[in-house]
Amino acid sequence: MADPLPTQPPGAAPSGAHATLRVGDTVALEARITTGGLVAVAAIVSAALLGSAVIVRAARRGGGVG
Repeated sequence: MADPLPTQPPGAAPSGAHATLRVGDTVALEARITTGGLVAVAAIVSAALLGSAVIVRAARRGGGVG
């Protein structure tokens, strides 16, 4: 007889993040994100910050009108 497919052991901690936002007694918002999603968000934020730094530096060099 073949062995069943391996499964995660019970009680294994999920990877990623979970957040809950409560407003009053009636509104509750939940969000979950995987580790890969966290890395993707970090990459997007890093690219935006580096991009804005380049724009600020170029503007300070006097390349603009005025």
